[in-house]
Formats: sequence, structure tokens, C-alpha cells
Amino acid sequence: MLRATIVITALLGFAASAFADSIDGDWCNTKDERLTISGPQITLPSGKPLTGQYRRHEFAYQVPSGEPNAGQIIYMQLYDEYDMTSYVIENQKPVNPVSWTRCPTQPKTS
Repeated sequence: MLRATIVITALLGFAASAFADSIDGDWCNTKDERLTISGPQITLPSGKPLTGQYRRHEFAYQVPSGEPNAGQIIYMQLYDEYDMTSYVIENQKPVNPVSWTRCPTQPKTS
């Protein structure tokens, strides 16, 4: 766990900043998965909430037990207001990129 924390901290410290406001919000990918980031809190596509390492344009967390890829570190970087990419960290390098976009807002019903 300590090693994961060190790797996450290093990733968040060296990544380039994005120009969008923040990574907070609802994100969707092409596999119809959805996640939500709110400060250091994330709700995974499975619906499981957890706390991760948050910076305004970046987020990282260690996948909890019971989830696919348990134990791996996931790193996310915001590129602009509508686009984010997540990566699995292997050997301290980001691999297997997944593109995410802001989820469409749900229309309000009266």
C-alpha cells in the first residue's frame, strides 16, 4: 500500500496540467461505464465509492478488492473541459488508456 501511495503521489506531482476547470464531475466511456469524481471521492462504475488522490486536473486510486483489476493503480488526467483519459499504472508507467467524456446531463422532469 505504501508503494502505491508513493507511485500515486509521484504521478500527481509530475503530470502536466490541463486547461479545463477541474476533473470533478460525471464521466462516461464507450463501454457505457460511468464514474463520478467529487474532490477526493470517486464512485466507480460498479457504484462503489472510495477515496483517492485528488488534484484539480488529475485523480488516482488503488482499485479495491472485489473490483476488476484489484490492487492496480488507476491514474486519470483531464485534457480539456470535456475529455479525460484513465490509465493503468504498470511498472510505474501509464498503459491501457481509456478515453472518457463528460456524461450528458439528464434533462430535468417536472
